[in-house]
Order: sequence, then C-alpha cells, then structure tokens
Amino acid sequence: MKILRPERTVFTMLLISVFFLALSISAHERPEEALLKQFTFRNLGPFRAGSWVTSFAVPAQPPRAHLYTLYVGTRNGGVWKTVNNGTTFEPIFDSQEALSIGDVAVAPSDENIVWVGTGEAYCTRSSNSGDGIYKSTDGGKTWKHCGLRDSHHIARIIIHPTNPDIVYVAAMGHLFSANEERGVFKTADGGATWQKVLYINDKVGAIDLAINLAAPDTLYAATYEKVRLPWHYEAGGPESAIYKTTDAGKSWARLGGGLPVGRVGRIGFDIYQKNPDILYAIVENVNKRPPTKEEAELDKKRGREPRERTFGVEVFRTDDAGSSWRKINAGKESAFDKAPYSFNQLRINPRDPDKVYCTGQSLVSTMDGGKTWTGLTWPPDGVFQKAFGDFRTMWIDPQDPDRLIFGSDGGVYVSYDGGRTCHHYYNIPLGEFYAVGVDMEDPYNIYGGLQDHDSWKGPSNGWAGEMTLADWVTVGGGDGMYNAIDPTDSRWVYNNREFGAMWRLDQKSGVQTPIMPRREKGKDSYRFNWTPPIMLSPHNSAIVYTGAQVLLRSLDRGDHWEEISPDLTTNDDSKQHGAGNISFCTITTASESPLKPGVIWVGTDDGKVQITQDHGATWTDCTAGIAAAGGPADLWVSRVFASPHDAGTAFVSKTGFRQDILKPFLFQTTDFGATWTAIAGDLPDKNINVVLQDRKNAGLLFVGTDSGLYVSLNAGRNWLPFKTNMPWVKVTDLVIHPRENDLIVATYGRGFWLTDITLLQEWNEQISAEDVYLFGIEPRAQFQPTVYGNYQLLGDSHLMTPNESDDFVIRYYLKEKAKDKVKMAIMDFSGKVLREFEGKGEAGFNTVVWDMRPSREKEKGAAEEEWERQRNALVEPGEYLVVLEAGGRKLTQKALVRKRQGWSIGPFPTTIK
Repeated sequence: MKILRPERTVFTMLLISVFFLALSISAHERPEEALLKQFTFRNLGPFRAGSWVTSFAVPAQPPRAHLYTLYVGTRNGGVWKTVNNGTTFEPIFDSQEALSIGDVAVAPSDENIVWVGTGEAYCTRSSNSGDGIYKSTDGGKTWKHCGLRDSHHIARIIIHPTNPDIVYVAAMGHLFSANEERGVFKTADGGATWQKVLYINDKVGAIDLAINLAAPDTLYAATYEKVRLPWHYEAGGPESAIYKTTDAGKSWARLGGGLPVGRVGRIGFDIYQKNPDILYAIVENVNKRPPTKEEAELDKKRGREPRERTFGVEVFRTDDAGSSWRKINAGKESAFDKAPYSFNQLRINPRDPDKVYCTGQSLVSTMDGGKTWTGLTWPPDGVFQKAFGDFRTMWIDPQDPDRLIFGSDGGVYVSYDGGRTCHHYYNIPLGEFYAVGVDMEDPYNIYGGLQDHDSWKGPSNGWAGEMTLADWVTVGGGDGMYNAIDPTDSRWVYNNREFGAMWRLDQKSGVQTPIMPRREKGKDSYRFNWTPPIMLSPHNSAIVYTGAQVLLRSLDRGDHWEEISPDLTTNDDSKQHGAGNISFCTITTASESPLKPGVIWVGTDDGKVQITQDHGATWTDCTAGIAAAGGPADLWVSRVFASPHDAGTAFVSKTGFRQDILKPFLFQTTDFGATWTAIAGDLPDKNINVVLQDRKNAGLLFVGTDSGLYVSLNAGRNWLPFKTNMPWVKVTDLVIHPRENDLIVATYGRGFWLTDITLLQEWNEQISAEDVYLFGIEPRAQFQPTVYGNYQLLGDSHLMTPNESDDFVIRYYLKEKAKDKVKMAIMDFSGKVLREFEGKGEAGFNTVVWDMRPSREKEKGAAEEEWERQRNALVEPGEYLVVLEAGGRKLTQKALVRKRQGWSIGPFPTTIK
C-alpha cells in the first residue's frame, strides 16, 4: 500500500481550499449511516517494526510473475501482494471480515488462482480464528468464500501441481474447544464441495501438509493434539503424528519407524522434491526425560531438586519415504525450545538435501545434514543475522535456492545470497498493538505497546507535513503493553511489558526507572496478567494504579506501592499452576471515575467485576448482577470503563475469545453496579475487546471487536460499523483525545488509525429533523512545516502518512435538496467578508473546506507581486464567523484559529547531570 504524501505546492493547497464534498442520502440509507461516511481514518504506523507474518505464496510461472509477485499472509493484517518484487505492496483481502491468515497458496498451473485459509494456526494466547477458506480466480482482485467456516484455524493449503480444482487443506479446528470440522479436507471441484479425508477425533486437527509433485497422489499430513485453556496449555498428546497417503487421500497410514510417540506436540516437515524419498520432520517431543548431569547441577545451584525435562524439539530424516527415521540433532537445543507450538516449520534447500532450515527464535540451519547446526544462540551465528527474530515461516525459491524469503514477528525479509545478507520489506503497514495512550503536547503524541516490539511514541502531525518511519521513537522495551502519560506533564510516562514488568520514563532526561511492584518475602508473589493494566488517577496524576490479583496503588509515581484490595479474583488454585507460561486469576482492567475520586472498577480474567467507592477500603462484587443480565460469570473481562458523565455509571465488556464463544457481551450500570443492563443490541457475533463512552456526548459509544470498530449514537440501543477506509481488523484499545476530539484506534494487525469525531460528538436524533443545520467548527492551528529543499529521496518503498489537514472543515446538513443556491461567507468580527463560497445543495451532509486564506480575487489595478502575496497569506490567529444561507435560513458558527504552529529545527541535547 502506498500512503500518499501531501504535495506542498501553493497551487495544490489552493485547489484543496475550493474543494466541496456532498453526500446524498439514498432512499434506503438512514441519516446515521450517511453521517459515518463523512469520516476518513489516517493510518499512522509505526510500520518499521513490522509484525507477525504467517505465510508466503509465489507463482511457479510465468517467469516474470515468479520473480516479482509475492503474496504475504499475516497474523491479523490480511493478505498483501506485490507485483514489483516488494517495491510496493497492496492489501487484497480487506473486503473480508477475517484478516487473520493461516495460509496462502497459488495454483502451480495458474498464477491467477489463489487460495486463502483464514485463522492463523500458531496456538498462542492471542491466536485469532478465521471463517474458512477463500478462492480468487483473478489474482486476488475478487474473492469467493468456499466453505470450512467452522475450521477456525487453517494451517496449510496444497494445490495439485497440474489440476487446480484439486486442493487439500490442513485444518487445526477450534483452538480452545472441541469441534468436528478439523483434520485434512479435499476438494476435487474447485471448492464447491469438500470431503474430510483424514480425521482422528474432535480434539485433534491437522497442522501441516506436503505433496510429492512428481507423484501427486502421495501426500504427508501432520496431525496435532493439544489442549489450550485460558489458564493452561497442554502442548502435545498421543495422536500427534505423521500420516501418509499414496491414493490421493482415500486411505492413510500412520508413520513410525523411529518417530517419537506418547506426548508429541507440533510437527512440521518438507519433501526433497528431487528425490521424494527424502523428508525431514521437526517434532516437538513433550515426553519427559531425566536431567543431564549438567542440568542436575544447575538445579542444585538454584536451590531445588533436579527435575525432569522434556526431550525438546527433535529433527528427523527419512531416506525411504517415511518407513524409517533417524534423529539428526541433539534434541536439547534451547533455540528450538521457545514455544514450539508457534514455530516448528521446516524447509529443505530444493537442490541440496543436506541444507535444512527450521523456524524458531532464530532461523536454525544445517548445511551438512544435521552434523552441525547454526542459529542455536542469540544473537544468531547463522543465516539472517541482521533480521528480527522469532522466525515463523519461510519460502525457498525452487529455481534459485539462494533466494530466500522468511517472515518473523518483524515482518518480511528477503535474501538473494542464501541468507548471508537480507533486506527488510518495512513498507507493509503492519503493527500489533495492545494498548494506546496520548499526551497533551501540541501537536499531541500517540503512545502504544506492540507485540514483541517495545513501546513507541509518534506525533499526531509531523514537522515535515507527514509522518514517516523516522518520526517514531521507542519509549519502552519487551512486548510493549500499556503506556500512561501524565496529562499535566508529559515528561512522565509509565509503561509495562508482559507479566507486569513496569517502568517510569523521564522523557526530559531519558532515564528509565523500574517500578514493578513486588511483595515482601514470605508472601505469595503477585500474579500479573500477560497485559496488566496501568492507570493514572484522573484526579491526581502522581497516583498510579496497576493490578495483579490485588489492586495496587502508588502515591508517589511508582516509588512505593500499597495494596488497596483483597484478592479480587476467584483465587482458584486449580487454575494458577497451568503449563504454557500463563498467569491466571489476575486483574485485566481497571478504571477510576473521573467525576468522583475513589470510585474504582476492576475486572479480572476469571470473570470477576468489582467496585470500591471508598478508595479500596471496601469492595462489592458485581459479577452475579452481570451474569443475571446475560454475561457468563466465568468469561474474561476485557474492559471496565467508568463514565465521564455520571459517577454511578460504568460499562463492562466480556469476551468469550478463550472459550471459542463468538458473541458480544456488553453491559451498563447506572447505580454503582447494583443492577445491569445488556446493551450489545444488534452488534454482530464478534468478541468485544474495549468499550468507550465519549466525554461530550453521553449517547456516543464505541466498541472495538476482534473484527472491526462499531459505534452507537443512541447509548447502545443500536450499533453501526464505523469502518469507512479502515479494514475489518482486530481493535484492542480506543482513546479520544480530550482537546482535539480525535478517536485513536489501536489495532492488533494494522497499527494506529485516527479520525476527528467532532461531528459525531454533536450529532443527535433531532438534527435529522432540521431543514438546515450548520455544525460547530472545531478550532484549528495553522501548521507550518519546516522542510527546506529536497527532503524525501527514497522512492516508492517508503511509507508516509499525510498530516491532518489544518483547513477548516465546515459541514452542514440539508433535510432535502436545496431549491436555491447555498451560500457561505467567512467574515472577521468586524463584519468584513473575507471569502465567499457557493456550497452544494444536496440532501444530506455537505462539506466546504476553507484553507484559512482570504479572497483570491485580484483587485483591479493590483500589482502582480502584491496579489501573489495576498492570495497566499494566511489569516491571523483569532476568531472568525462562518455564515451559511440555505433554505431561507441564515445560520452562523464561530471558527477559531488557535495559533500558528511551527517546529524547531534539529536535535537539542540536554544535560542529565
């Protein structure tokens, strides 16, 4: 996707200033639906960090397409395509509602036939499900849904090498629950019908597939048994195995011959196509073994008895088409053992069977058939040393094995020299945000925590008239989570990473101070969620809150902490010791009333909602009341939100994501939690991650779901998708800037999106009954970019997002099409007319844009130079009057130019001490 930069010429600005936009309301369109079409979101980034990539597909032919066309599947950002070898990428799947991608495949016999399986298949705590499989016959321009809707997670698509109507699919099935639609499926009619050709039971899916291109009736499939619960992950079971068919799926044989049995987890494999008797498999062996002598000594040094370990990830090779296997690695390499359920893919060099690559924390590889390995340490000592780690998927060019493409949590990388060097395709606008924060600078800055990519800060409007990669800086490390910024002094930023590690950043000096709360010895440790909340008190910004199993408060910016609650969770001991690096029975969300100090709401991952009205001295459990209103007591509380309009009002959302329950759960109380009302209304069956009420308009509500943003204009009675140019991406957090009235949307897949919602804040049902209505005009600042000379010489690969226009956007509503001319004038407060426009007179919403310049008409006898200066001059900061004449009425609104904003040039160091 190319994000266009704004042209800086005066001529273009003048063209923009006379631009008029009208939106007619069709006979079948409600005014509210037409209203939402007035908005455009800006996608701000930051894009250079990239995000989790799941799959690649490259046409086998013709030669040009093979060299220059690449399809990229992403975990939550849809499918992207380049036809110019990565110079630019375009999103080709955004019209669909499932942007979590498991696999992408191109028919070897037809470059125009592309299949997409939705629902990434990595089994993580944040793996989103899909809605089946799609097919395109025109290279991704259009898509048809072809079934398997309940498969949820599609791991692999294999297309017959000569008959594109024959397709095999490995479906993992539901992640958190049992279901029938899992295993290996086959279609022989291009997706019209499907046959389940390999099925074990409703708890075992398929995780990988490979086909013998020379004998396409021969395929191998990996089945996968695991159990993921919100509080526990069982990584393997006895039904994980490799199966083989030689009759196109009619019958399958389970392979043994040296492969592990018992507790086996994720398996990946590849066929050496030049000699299909050679296969390699990477197997997560979860069976226990005694510790080695060195491991036992290490345990003793740590003050504990020597403990058993798992065998770890093992790599096997067969030279007889799967009849017998031999292990070719030690099986205890730490580089393999980082969450194999989210790695464990293997690829063989198409021209040398001794060269093998395995995905993991690094790209582990052997060049001699397993005798020696590189990439077992971090930083890696093998291939792709300069790339971001956590390698998830890989493609090797069968025509040129030195051309390698791999995807990691950092995006897409390509090498043309066998991995010795690589190039990062940082021009795919991806980013998986957990949360968003803002400061009160002018222009304000946006802060967010990215999956595996630290916490970042970037401007809402940039000094060069645009935002680029260079405008974003890091303000915290790890998996970035929450960022809370002192609204009275943005010097202070509080942020955290996974499981509660927390810091206070002094932006003036750059000093970062660890402030993670810890219990004294002798007490149970704090249990922190993967994404524990951080909250600053709206009444005193030096007061900081965070949550473990108890709510913690600091009165001195995090230097000291106190517990202000008992354990607010169910404190179910049976759910606190699960495997899989999970912390459960924890606080997930907290919110203090901005109207009444000490009124604090808390929600937990095990379903509890509690309130204190006295700063934590006493607590009331509201869980049963929400359950009575339809919110299951054990479902994860994704958000509590204290109303800015009434101290007794709050909103609660629950999510069934971790139980595979796809349904919106949204509730409101107006009496401090005594009673609750369900307000999900006509929301579609999608899980809700966040709810937000506008500060100005009590009836204006927003929810972010696992697939898109929704808005209610009537306090939750009805909901509409708030989409316009934003895709159906997972929304994890929302904030409205208190001064600029911008809605900032944090997505888990496509970075930050932003739009000005002033129009929505003013809207009410009475406006649609007015014959003519002139909306209030948001105050603006005049931006003066400081770019002198040639600044951008980076070609088309560099992503740039234009600043928000600083023009006045003047909107008016006409109930019916105007019979006479619609006139608009801009005056100063002395009554002098500065500009006049003739506006559109269409029924519905109409827009006039004023560029803050007076009339451009050349006065008679005026000198050319004077006229040039006059027509380019901005009006001075101050108040102006907008007068609209339409339908026999004259309406006025004020337009305030707040100031003229410039930027200092160059960096300015400061002395710390």
